[in-house]
Amino acid sequence: MIVQAYLQERAADLKSKTCSIEKVIELSVSDFKHLRQAPLKDYDFISENKADLHYEQGIWQCLLILGTDCEDGILVDPEGFDFALFTAFLPSARRLLPPDMEIDRSYQKIAEPWRDERRDEMLRMTLHVDGRSDYTLVLPADEEYLDAVKAYLDIDVFADAMLSDIHFKVPYIGELICDTDCPAVEDYNDFAEALENIWQKDGMLLTYAAVLDAEKPETLHRAVELLQDLDNYQRIVEGPYEYGQQRLRELLGLDDEDIAELEDYMDFGRYGTDCMEHDGTIETEFGLLRRIEPPFTEWQGLRMK
Repeated sequence: MIVQAYLQERAADLKSKTCSIEKVIELSVSDFKHLRQAPLKDYDFISENKADLHYEQGIWQCLLILGTDCEDGILVDPEGFDFALFTAFLPSARRLLPPDMEIDRSYQKIAEPWRDERRDEMLRMTLHVDGRSDYTLVLPADEEYLDAVKAYLDIDVFADAMLSDIHFKVPYIGELICDTDCPAVEDYNDFAEALENIWQKDGMLLTYAAVLDAEKPETLHRAVELLQDLDNYQRIVEGPYEYGQQRLRELLGLDDEDIAELEDYMDFGRYGTDCMEHDGTIETEFGLLRRIEPPFTEWQGLRMK
């Protein structure tokens, strides 16, 4: 048996409060989800009903908020505020209602879609549909949000909207992608999700910028492929001396002690320069870059100077 519940850690007591449900409000699925994830935001269904809620004779007067096609509910006592100051999750709340209990569904208007703000924004764009206000789409986003945007704009597919004002969170990444195929919203979302995956990884954005500068992808799809293949590239931040030592570690399995013993007998700088040449290292606007397989060839870019 599976139930939804809020568990308290080391609760001192499990006392409850006597509550009366003064009004039942049913929200859309997306709005109910929004309330659960962000109860401290202001809501019109709270601000327009808060004046009718009081604390009288030890009883807390509350709103019961339901979601369409959802059995559970949330008790809300705003205490005069426009947000849910006091809340309680009420499993199977719908089943507890008497048959004659009125449910207010007037707040189930098509609200502006709500994106999960816990996700990083990688890019945004403007969607234009004739007869509608322009909508700013923020990516990456899940399917639920994208479907809500289409419903909000009253379109079946994003191809029915015109895309404009595309802005990348990292401007130099956007400047390196010149797509001539007019990508779809779904293509941009795939790219944004892939970029989100490396966002917090140290040095990966600069490596990707160097890869874009070297490979010069002509489509967004190719840019996504390169982003997903970053392990095949190495951005070189050290000089020939350190690079020579690193290549010895990789090729011969030497450790730091072995390298130290060779210090007086080997020119690591000269060896590193030769390795860079042999490995097809090229210059980019974001530093030296090596492609592991297959290596860059001389005609593919500027050789290391």
